[in-house]
Amino acid sequence: MKISALEIVGYGKWEGKKIEGLQDFQLFFGANEAGKSTIMAFIHSILFGFPTKQQSLPRMEPKSKGAYGGKLVLEDTIFGRVTVERLRGKATGDVTVYFEDGTTGTEAYLEQMLGGMDRARYQSIFSFDIHGLQNVQNLKEVDFERYLLATGTIGSDVLIRAEERLQKRLDELFKPSGKNPKLNQQLLKVKQAFATYQDGKRNNQQYLRIVEELEEAQAGVSQVFTERQALRMEMEQEEALLKIWPVYEEWQFLRKQMEQLGDLDFPANGIVRLEHLESREKELNAQLIQWQERLVQLVEQQRTSDLWSDSDAEKVDGLLETWPLFQEWQRRAGELEQDIRYLDQKESQQFASLDAVKVIPEDEDILAMRLDVSVEHDLAMLQQESEQNRVQVAELEQQQAWKKRELEQLQKQCEDLERDLWSSAKFQQVQQQVERRETRKRTVYPIPVIGFALLFLVSLILAGVLQWVILYGVAALFLVGMGFALLGFARKQGGKSSYDPAEYGAFMEQKQARAALKKCYDGMDHLALQVEQNERRLREWQAVDADLDAKWQTYRELFFLPSDFSGKRLESILFVWREIRQGIENKRKISEDAQLLHGKMAEWKAKLEELVQQLDLESLPVNEQVMLLKTKRKARKTFVAEIAKSQEKEEQLRNQIAILEREKASIAFDKSELLKAANVKNEEFFRQKGLQVEQQWKWQERAVLLRAQITDSHLESLAGIQQESEISAQVLERKDRLRVLDTDLDRYRKVIAEKELARETLEDGQSFSNRMQHFYSEQESFQDLAKEWMRVKLAKEMVGQIMRKLQEEKLPKVLTRATHFFDVLSMGSYKLVRFSENRLQVERYDGMRFFPEELSQATKEQLYLAIRFAVIQMLHGELRLPIIIDDSFVNFDEERLEEIMVLLQEIRRENQVIFFTCHKQLSKYFSKEEQHMLY
Repeated sequence: MKISALEIVGYGKWEGKKIEGLQDFQLFFGANEAGKSTIMAFIHSILFGFPTKQQSLPRMEPKSKGAYGGKLVLEDTIFGRVTVERLRGKATGDVTVYFEDGTTGTEAYLEQMLGGMDRARYQSIFSFDIHGLQNVQNLKEVDFERYLLATGTIGSDVLIRAEERLQKRLDELFKPSGKNPKLNQQLLKVKQAFATYQDGKRNNQQYLRIVEELEEAQAGVSQVFTERQALRMEMEQEEALLKIWPVYEEWQFLRKQMEQLGDLDFPANGIVRLEHLESREKELNAQLIQWQERLVQLVEQQRTSDLWSDSDAEKVDGLLETWPLFQEWQRRAGELEQDIRYLDQKESQQFASLDAVKVIPEDEDILAMRLDVSVEHDLAMLQQESEQNRVQVAELEQQQAWKKRELEQLQKQCEDLERDLWSSAKFQQVQQQVERRETRKRTVYPIPVIGFALLFLVSLILAGVLQWVILYGVAALFLVGMGFALLGFARKQGGKSSYDPAEYGAFMEQKQARAALKKCYDGMDHLALQVEQNERRLREWQAVDADLDAKWQTYRELFFLPSDFSGKRLESILFVWREIRQGIENKRKISEDAQLLHGKMAEWKAKLEELVQQLDLESLPVNEQVMLLKTKRKARKTFVAEIAKSQEKEEQLRNQIAILEREKASIAFDKSELLKAANVKNEEFFRQKGLQVEQQWKWQERAVLLRAQITDSHLESLAGIQQESEISAQVLERKDRLRVLDTDLDRYRKVIAEKELARETLEDGQSFSNRMQHFYSEQESFQDLAKEWMRVKLAKEMVGQIMRKLQEEKLPKVLTRATHFFDVLSMGSYKLVRFSENRLQVERYDGMRFFPEELSQATKEQLYLAIRFAVIQMLHGELRLPIIIDDSFVNFDEERLEEIMVLLQEIRRENQVIFFTCHKQLSKYFSKEEQHMLY
């Protein structure tokens, strides 16, 4: 866990103070009274709560009586990056934890991040000042164990006091030969009560039989009552099923009907829309017939002209009537030619945008290209698959690079371990020496010791049985004799065993190094296997990439593109080809329309030439010829006005008829779309399907209403029932069984009344019941005390096991690591940290041993730091909390200060180090980003 920023709302002298960008190795520099210790206390308070009034620590509330508290930004926690805010509230303050996703939490989340550590444990391990470093000479072995216990490395010194309290409580409860313990006294009371109870029992054998029969009858009543209750509940459930059965049966029928119909495709309001279209179609037909009749009348009126023959007049009128149309054809033909030139130009530009297309395909090939929506969908899916494959390959390549770097690091670590190892011959030689020394330690106790021990035990047992005080004195003499025998034996053995602890420590370090080397090689094998598996998966994904590239190539060939064309641009190329094909189709349609217009124009000119020849007119250009025909037609002044009006009306009618025809075509198209949406062939089937859909909707609405009345439990109960009669039969069966149970219940109650009357008659003025009650009461009290004794005994054994395990396993490891750190800090002057005569002792490399008070002040402080760092390293697997140091190295010379700073640089890889100081010379060990000045 790392503190990356802090914000002091109000704490001591600081108000509205923000500090951001805190590093793994952070220096706070400031003169005296600059507020360094206040910031250190602020960090403690935000993490563990404001000091209460019962504690000796100052609360440091602002003198201005303003807001109290602040925030810490924590990174690398079990919840990621969080912000912890503690403000004035309850005694220790109100805590809010802000997470990265915007959610908030309570103080319980902060306790999880801190691993359950409190302020005292944190300050005893991770936070210290010069005063803590100066008290190491007062540390004894028991105090050291308790110190480690209090820090969490071994447990808690509460274990020792708990074991003493538990043993005292055991002695208060029971002693094998005691009289005063509670269990001993209660056992005597139970025996006396049992004897009295047995006397009354012998005089009341008949009473016991009555009690037994009474208990059997009461058990029968309980059993019948239980079964009766269960039957009533089942019968109520089945009666509820009978009530819901009609609803369930109708719901099942509707479900089957809807399943038979299946899913019907039908447009919304289809029948109404069809009827509306048919009504509109009838109106259009009626209007169209009316206008066509009026058009016929106008044409007949025009044929009555006598200027020329009827046929000639009809030809002239028809030709002149089509003259505007001819002009429209001319104009339209010109527009179509312009459209064709525009489409040709646009097609050239589009082909120019397809710079990757080397060979322009023919129009027929373009029109034959498959460019529908499915191709667009396939391209999108192919693009998605390619992107996913690319991401997978990139992730695998990144993982492979990480694994290879990790493998190289392990290989380097193994090489470093191998360089520090002894040769196999030397290791085996030292191992044999250690084993021989261990063998010499296993010495059989002499016969006098065993004899005195056996005599002591025999005397102690006889004294407990016979209660003779003289035997206790004899047992004490045998115990003294055994002690002298053991003392003599220990003196003999003391002269035989001696070996160098440094050599043994070096051997254990080599043994641990070989174990670490084996673990390192095992890790390399595991990583090598993972690298091989990643390679195989990478080849598989690369094969998938080849398959995808083959699919890309298919679309490149479809679009006449080279094989190196990017697949990401294919979708845009698809749209360009679509536009080109649409342009070709439009151009062909326009060309066909232009050819049709030219044919009509040629036909009209031919009619004009034919009419000119028939009327013996002068051959003139088309426009002049038309004007001549118009001039000659003026001769029929009587009919010209009427004919002109009739022509105008005829044109209007023709336009209106054309509009009606288009509207009829639109209505026919809408009708076909409705039939297509309903997937039917004619209107009759459409109406039938509409009725079916309407019926299905009604069924669905009814089924929803019915389903709301049926619970899930009803469905589960009715799942295997086919007919209502099955439920009715079960209800009748339950009622028959209830009547039988009621009969049994009456019989049991009659027996109970008779037996209770007989028991009351046999009880001798409550004397027997009082004896029995007294016996059971004393027995219950004895059982309660026995249970308490068992709980206390089990707790004592558990505490003893925990303490033995912690003292045997953890303490030597902490001392070994402290030895290593002290050796580094003292620049190789000391080789061992241990306890001697219940006091902390260090051994120099020349063999001289010193207690802490015999060391210089700086060396004592180095020893204390070594112990602290050993404990912190033991906690690396559980907690990685920031280390806070308040100007603790003022007694160090330049070389020792250099060593401790180098060691702190190593430690910051696992734990953030925050250093407070007023000495400017320490700033050279920190970069500019790692320094923060306080004013």
